[in-house]
Amino acid sequence: MLRSLCLFSLLCACGSQSGGPSTPHPTTPDANKLPDGPPLVTPGERMSYRIALQGLELASYEIGVGDLSEVGGKQTVVVQAHAKTVGFGAFVKVDDYFSSWIDVLTGRSVRWMTDEFDTNGKDKERTDADLAGRSGNLVPITFHLNDETPKPEPQLVTKPDVWDYNAFLVALRSWEGPAGSAVSVEVLRSRYLWHVEMKIGGKEKLVTELGELPALRFDGHTYKLDRKGGRDKESDERDFTVWISDDDGRVPLKVVAKTDYGDMKMEIVDYQPGTGKRLRN
Repeated sequence: MLRSLCLFSLLCACGSQSGGPSTPHPTTPDANKLPDGPPLVTPGERMSYRIALQGLELASYEIGVGDLSEVGGKQTVVVQAHAKTVGFGAFVKVDDYFSSWIDVLTGRSVRWMTDEFDTNGKDKERTDADLAGRSGNLVPITFHLNDETPKPEPQLVTKPDVWDYNAFLVALRSWEGPAGSAVSVEVLRSRYLWHVEMKIGGKEKLVTELGELPALRFDGHTYKLDRKGGRDKESDERDFTVWISDDDGRVPLKVVAKTDYGDMKMEIVDYQPGTGKRLRN
């Protein structure tokens, strides 16, 4: 059960230096498309979340925005997430890292790497997805345990854009449109591809440990795909909701995912603005 928290944890994106309420404006000609352009992040940002099930704390989740670097001939910014079990959740070994290199001009992912414990809590699973190396409808992915030789696991995709969870959720932060606007995308989580449908909900007031804040709600629905891009028949469909601050910062505040064990919640407990220059104005 706790392995699934990593999926839902990745439904939280990176924040940016917060300001006053923003004036809504279209970021693309099509409100039913995720925005193009630089990612809405600031190098040096840090934010921390608490993950709980039915009020019982299970894990911590941290997101950090790193420096700019060149990957595959493209200028990128690295975004890294870290999930770790704590408290009552510590009986399951989760100490996992998820790293994205995001193109600073387009906001699309160039590379996606994960470093996770296997379900046995001992072996390390390592995935490396070369999204910039996509050829036709195939994305090169390699996978290995511990120090084994990486093995190819190419993934068939059907959409023009392929996202990883970090890049997808960074794009979600700058997505604006009328309530009901929706997108359908394919997103890598670890070594597997997921079909994700997102819809813009309403504006709400949300009480957090950082105070009561204006928030925009996004409602999501997802299911796993197989290597040929079809629906994985053994995967359950999952619903989740994301709240992002409805201000200039667009900071992810809360995620709620429906599970067989009740609602799993991820809520912000700390936010540190970046020290670098914000990449998207």
